Amino acid sequence: MHIDRITAKKDSIVISGDLSGTLAVIESSPTVGGDSRTIRRQIKAEAKDGRVTLDRFPGGTDSLYSRFAVVSGSSPVPGVKYVTDVSSDAQADTSDYPQPDIIKTIGATPDLVSELGIRQGLMNVNLPNIMSSKSLGDDTIEYEFRGGKYYFIKSAVESVDSYMKSVPMMTMILLNSPRMFGSTGEKELLDACVHPKYDWGFRDAYISAFDMERDEGQGYYAAFVSFLASRYTRPDRKYGRLVGVIVSNEVNSQYIWGNAGDMTVEDYVEEYAEALRLAWQCGQNFSRAFRVYISLDQFFCGANFDPSQRTRYYSGRRMLELLSDVCRRDGDFPWNVAYHPYPEDLRWADFWHDRCPDFTYSTPKITFKNMEVLEAFLSQEKFLYRGKPRRIIFSEQGFNSQSGALRDITERYAAAGYVLAYMKARKMKTVDMFTHHAFIDNPHEFGLNLGMFRYDPAKPYNRGEPKPIFESFKAMESPDEEEAVRKARDFIGPELFDYLLDPPVVYGERDTSKDGEFGG
Repeated sequence: MHIDRITAKKDSIVISGDLSGTLAVIESSPTVGGDSRTIRRQIKAEAKDGRVTLDRFPGGTDSLYSRFAVVSGSSPVPGVKYVTDVSSDAQADTSDYPQPDIIKTIGATPDLVSELGIRQGLMNVNLPNIMSSKSLGDDTIEYEFRGGKYYFIKSAVESVDSYMKSVPMMTMILLNSPRMFGSTGEKELLDACVHPKYDWGFRDAYISAFDMERDEGQGYYAAFVSFLASRYTRPDRKYGRLVGVIVSNEVNSQYIWGNAGDMTVEDYVEEYAEALRLAWQCGQNFSRAFRVYISLDQFFCGANFDPSQRTRYYSGRRMLELLSDVCRRDGDFPWNVAYHPYPEDLRWADFWHDRCPDFTYSTPKITFKNMEVLEAFLSQEKFLYRGKPRRIIFSEQGFNSQSGALRDITERYAAAGYVLAYMKARKMKTVDMFTHHAFIDNPHEFGLNLGMFRYDPAKPYNRGEPKPIFESFKAMESPDEEEAVRKARDFIGPELFDYLLDPPVVYGERDTSKDGEFGG
């Protein structure tokens, strides 16, 4: 016997496969790596036509998010363990993913968003910014989830509402930062939702991993995602339209951007896969179009660490391989990839001069120069989801310019680089978004000037003079595109521009005999 699929219908959970006879079904919490799983129910069930059907809401608690084990006699039945499908009869919004015809986007003021014809956007939402462990009186939205009550800060949620309405569709970046991104710092909440192994003593641990080890922490996380999905996928679009979530940030550099303490990459991916799965289940409960993404930085086969820190920093490729293995083992679902292909050295925008990236699956980094490698890698059969490749969004990247004597030339690097990188992304078959990280230079962003406008503390929104890259951004997908491409091609050099626009992606590992070519 074998379990092939578990489907959540409006009122039932259907476990399907090669099943027969009387079976024991054990339903438990989906915690990973920490607490022993809480047993929620154990029942005997008769398989009919290869399926076992269970009540979805025993005692009023939704079983969509549970882990299932099936036993025949004394032998566990192999196969999937979690809900892999949500039936359309259970979803309020059954519309398809609303793919815009233009992939470019940037977070900016509403007037500029309208002027630039932006059709989609990204926003950070931090759990400790919008949730509380207790009611705050009139400033509270109470949300019931899996038999518990959770409290959202009304004023913070209304700020999210306002930004959600700025573009036709939004993808959220879900964060769990105890010290940044507007965290209230409420101790009782942080004790419940911060990962139990979070390194409070590490100054650069900006974000905690979501807690998949404890029922309480996992409950806060799932309620967080479910609340956002319920509010922002409504068919009437009252509060805007949410189409997906990126779970945490650059998790291959977890010790900074998704801290769970020292942890092997295998253990980290076990927990992260469950956070992705829970987010997908929460979103799919309301909307068929809802997508989830793993967030990765530019380190693909290399990693942002020395060998002694391998429990803190991982390679993106290894995480993708492990994620694929874990999800296929427990029940695959359509996770996707949010990648950050900054130039090799973030200080220099002329990525066409990058030396580290190559055009193989063994490349140490994926930058604008070789971004096609990611699509080719994910198009391998072992990564396909029901015959289709994972979708890609380039969700954070930018082009730095410098101050002083090098300002003009580095701003020209950025302007030309945007054009070439955008054209490369647009040619790819699975890319749904290409964002520019910064609207205005941020004086607190690690010394980088990634904006399209210079920073001016005396101007509204600190928006100073536009940089040349702003004209490049405006030109793409407009009647001015042809002239912008001509200028960028002349600046970079026609031979190199054309080569990088249609590079020879190698479907395999690195062949060191080819070092010395443009990609070597």
